[in-house]
Amino acid sequence: MGAPTSNSNKTTTRSRGRPAGRTSADGVIANSEALLKTAEALIRAKGPAVSLQAIAEQAGVTKPTLYREVGDRDALVKALAERLSVRMASSVSQMVAKASDPREGMRNLVAGYLELAATDRNVYLFVTAGGTGDDRVQQSLLLADGAAGQFAEPIAAYRKANGADPDVAIVWSYGLLGAMHFVTLWWLRDSTADINVVIDQITALLWSGMGQVPRAE
Repeated sequence: MGAPTSNSNKTTTRSRGRPAGRTSADGVIANSEALLKTAEALIRAKGPAVSLQAIAEQAGVTKPTLYREVGDRDALVKALAERLSVRMASSVSQMVAKASDPREGMRNLVAGYLELAATDRNVYLFVTAGGTGDDRVQQSLLLADGAAGQFAEPIAAYRKANGADPDVAIVWSYGLLGAMHFVTLWWLRDSTADINVVIDQITALLWSGMGQVPRAE
């Protein structure tokens, strides 16, 4: 028998069927979390039209690795929409908690949404219009689905406390989000009106419906 072969001389080969992508073994962290952070940073810097190839290059991985860890462009849109909705829900809930009365809570809700969309403009535009799939309804609802539950809870609580039907909360929350979404798109496109004026105006519109609830006997 010959002398044992040292493992240090062995060459690692890629298993059959595995995409030829760089991984942490090459000094590049290629997990989905790191890739999503890179995608967000590049979209913020370059705009919502950024390509998957550009994201892969920025992350230092091959495109097959990006596909393996994240998926296609529609999967990326969905993942970033989920991340944005979490940040938006956190921002909104913190601002609403500071309100001294329900109307101020409504204004803070609108401000939290619009200000985060303005701060993260390119990511907002990417997740609301960046996909390639045929199901445009599903794509347009990605962000709304993540935020609707967060909005519905205080709406239901407010109406219940005032003797009104709380079951409208889900419909109203989607209605609020729809109004804010299109106002946000208009404002991001034109960017001429002062953000505080826009917040006050959309709050007045929304509160005119929210505020008119009958008092309990």
